[in-house]
Amino acid sequence: MLESSLLVSAVDDIIITEVENKATLKQFILLPWTAGIYENDEAWVPPIIKGMEKLLSPEKSYFFEIGEAVYFLAYKNGKPAGRISAHINRLYEDKYDNNTGFFGFFECVNDIDVARALFNSAEDWLRQKGKKIVNGPQSFSIYDSVGFDVAGNSIMPATGICHFAPYYSDLVTELGYSKCIDWHCVLVKKDLDYSRLLGRLQKSLIEKSGITFTTLEKKDLKSKGQVIKDIFNKAWEGNWGHLPLTEKQFLTEFYSELSQVVIPELTFLAEKDGVTVGFIINIPDINPALKQLNGRVYPWQIPKLLKMVKQSKNLRTIIMGVLPEYRRKMIDTVFYLKTIETGIEMGFESSDCSLIVETNKKFMNSFKTLGGEIYKTYRIFEKQLL
Repeated sequence: MLESSLLVSAVDDIIITEVENKATLKQFILLPWTAGIYENDEAWVPPIIKGMEKLLSPEKSYFFEIGEAVYFLAYKNGKPAGRISAHINRLYEDKYDNNTGFFGFFECVNDIDVARALFNSAEDWLRQKGKKIVNGPQSFSIYDSVGFDVAGNSIMPATGICHFAPYYSDLVTELGYSKCIDWHCVLVKKDLDYSRLLGRLQKSLIEKSGITFTTLEKKDLKSKGQVIKDIFNKAWEGNWGHLPLTEKQFLTEFYSELSQVVIPELTFLAEKDGVTVGFIINIPDINPALKQLNGRVYPWQIPKLLKMVKQSKNLRTIIMGVLPEYRRKMIDTVFYLKTIETGIEMGFESSDCSLIVETNKKFMNSFKTLGGEIYKTYRIFEKQLL
C-alpha cells in the first residue's frame, strides 16, 4: 500500500505520503471509512465517492483551472490515520492577496501527533509556494465545504453542508490556529404566522415597485443558467471571501446537481420590465436519504432514494442572489416569505438558509425578523506561517 505513494516524512510510527496516482487518491477519499472516524456518528453524511473523485481529480475538477493542490495521507503503525490538502487559489490571489494559502479535506483520528505531521506537510508545501498565512478548512473554495462545525456539532447539517468530528477544532487550536471567521446555519420553521407580513410586503413592494415574481419551470433552468450565474456573482460581491463562480464550477458543482432535485414551485425569479434581477432556488434536504447510501449509489437504490427525498420535510435554500441596485427593495425578504408560504402549502415544515457569514448583518437581521434560529456554526481558522 505505501510503496505506491511518495514518502514525505516519517517520524517514529507516523508516515506521511503524498497522493500521486489514482490508487492513492482512492485511499485519500476513503480515509474517513478506513480510519473509522465517524463510526456511530449520527450527524455524519458520507459524501458520494464518485462526486469526491470528480472534485479531487486534476483532469475533471473545476478547481485546477484556477488553482494548484497537493494531497497528503497519514499512516500510523501502518494503518490509515489522516489526510489533508494544501492548495493555492489564483482567483483569490488576484482579488485579495498573494500571502494566503489554504488547507482542506482534513480528516484525522483523534491524535495530535498525526494531526501535527499532516499540518507540517501542508504548511511546508505552502511555504515553498511563498505563502505567509494558512487559512481553512476550505475544500476547495468558499462555495465548497468550509469550516469545522464548532456549535451544533451533534446535529446533521442540510444538503450540501458537511459535518466533521467534534475534536477537529481542538486539534487545530492546539497546533496554533485561531478563529478567522464564523458561518451560521439558520433554520426557519413554519410555527410563526407569516401571512400578515407577506400580505403587507406584496402590497408595498410588488404592486408599487413594478417588480413581478414568477416561478421557474424545470425545463427553463438550463436556459436561465447564465443569467443566474451572472446575478449570483454580482450579488455576492463584497461578501467575505467571495470569488466569482467560474463557468465550469457553476455547471459541474451547482447546475448538474440542482437540475436533479430542484423544486419548480419553490424556484422564484424577480423581474423588472422583463429583466431578471434576482432569484432563489430551493431544494429538498436530501441528506437523510444520502446517509443511507454510505457513499455509493447503485441503480437499485435510486427508487428508494427518490421516495425518501419526496418524504423530506425540510427545505434547503441552496443559492440566491439579487442585483446590487435592487438590494434595498426587500426582494430577498419576499423570496424567503414566498418560500415559507409555498413550502408550508407543499407540506414542508422548515427551511434551512445556510451558510450565512457572521459579518453579513443584513441577512442575519432578516432571518431574525422571520423567526430564524442559528442551529449550527462553522468556523474557518487561520495561522501565520513563520
